[in-house]
Amino acid sequence: MSVQATLPNTIANGDTPDATPLMANFNFLAAGKGIACGTYADLKTAAQSAPTVPFIAFATDLAAFVGYCGDTTKGDAGFVILGGAAGTTTEVG
Repeated sequence: MSVQATLPNTIANGDTPDATPLMANFNFLAAGKGIACGTYADLKTAAQSAPTVPFIAFATDLAAFVGYCGDTTKGDAGFVILGGAAGTTTEVG
């Protein structure tokens, strides 16, 4: 099963939408339901405002992509670090 946030209004190629559906989509993304960016602490605070809504983000202080799964019992309060800058130049393995 896949959980995916979808934009509230479908706009197809060739459509000439009025401002109402466009603004609804921009507001949807501005509410943090797209790809967020900020410090890890700020992202954790943002997740608390809608704890069941998953999102992908870039944690600027970690220089890493993180995913919030919408379940605070998983990972680090719902967050999983997906990848980022190496913490060392020492080769492992």
